[in-house]
Amino acid sequence: MFYLDKSFFDQVIDRRGTNSSKWDGLKNVYGTDDAIPMWVADMDFRSPPEVVEAIKQRAQHGMFGYTAVDDEYYSEVARWWQKRHGWDVQPNWIVTSPGTISALSVAVRTFTSAGDGIVIQPPVYPPFERTTRLAGRQVLCNQLLLDNGHYSMDFKGLDKLLSQGAKMFIFCSPHNPVGRVWTREELEELANVLSKYEDVVIFDDELWADFVFPPHVHYPLLSVAPKLAKRTITATSVSKTFNLAGLENTNLFIPDEQLRKAFEEAMFALALSKTNLFAIVATKAAYKYGEPWLNILLQYLEENLQFIKTFLQQHLRTVGIVEPEGTYLAWMDIRQLGMSSAEVSQKLLHDGKVAVEEGTMFGPGGEGFLRANYAMPRALLKQALEGMSKALA
Repeated sequence: MFYLDKSFFDQVIDRRGTNSSKWDGLKNVYGTDDAIPMWVADMDFRSPPEVVEAIKQRAQHGMFGYTAVDDEYYSEVARWWQKRHGWDVQPNWIVTSPGTISALSVAVRTFTSAGDGIVIQPPVYPPFERTTRLAGRQVLCNQLLLDNGHYSMDFKGLDKLLSQGAKMFIFCSPHNPVGRVWTREELEELANVLSKYEDVVIFDDELWADFVFPPHVHYPLLSVAPKLAKRTITATSVSKTFNLAGLENTNLFIPDEQLRKAFEEAMFALALSKTNLFAIVATKAAYKYGEPWLNILLQYLEENLQFIKTFLQQHLRTVGIVEPEGTYLAWMDIRQLGMSSAEVSQKLLHDGKVAVEEGTMFGPGGEGFLRANYAMPRALLKQALEGMSKALA
């Protein structure tokens, strides 16, 4: 075991030239590489030292043939979810995938047909809409309700859309980008609506489950509503939790054997059923040894969030932040500025040298907001906020 404290996360590490989408992709997306990237949702922190060491040791073996996932892998994944979230996941439920969106794409094409309606709840992660649309399905938007800085689900709106024949519901829990951690009561009400429509497949994105701030608690949907298990695919990500996105690995939990078999066959047909060797090694090490790292990280992220709120109060009172209950994404309210999200984003880029994402990317309800990733060392965050203040003063 390695000794860690919060100073571990204060290290500013140059990621340029490492094939980082977040840093090396700036030029292609924003037209400049002279900006602090707050767009892609990965973290500017090193992964747990135990994970790095496990990867090093495996690399030193020097042989990298075809891989097979062992029983230990499945048991460690299941153990983590029981310990952290109180959900008794069975190892045989687990199906691996190179990523959540590839899994979603396969699920959309396997369990719905061209022209079918799929419900999403914007403002929400853009690939939900894009994956649905590119598959030739109809995007049905059940927009979240915003009241006095707090988002909630529109259960009546969802009921109406499902009653019109929708075939899939894509759920985001915790919710990206607005940071809601749904309560047990909200999940129970959601389950009551969904239980009325037995032919609707549920794709439940729980990638942000490990990023929840006290006193909030993440409840896996199926732990609250096991009656939905026959038609639910739950997507989870060790990669999101431990900053391992480049290893491309997602774990899907599919309790129903028939649903799981259909999904596995579709994945196999597309040659997506194999798992990255280093993802196997990293997942086992992360779930075995990474919990102390994660606990300190969550404290650091909370302090980053408080730093943002204090800075805005003192230097940029025309910009607000929707109080996040989880994730490491700031959903920034810019409506008082009297400019569009695109205009503010461009000002931040050119005058403040900060790259953020326009709220409109996240669909209806996104105008007037920006998404900014604050999972970075405090010194870098301070520099980014000072750039924002300079641009918008």
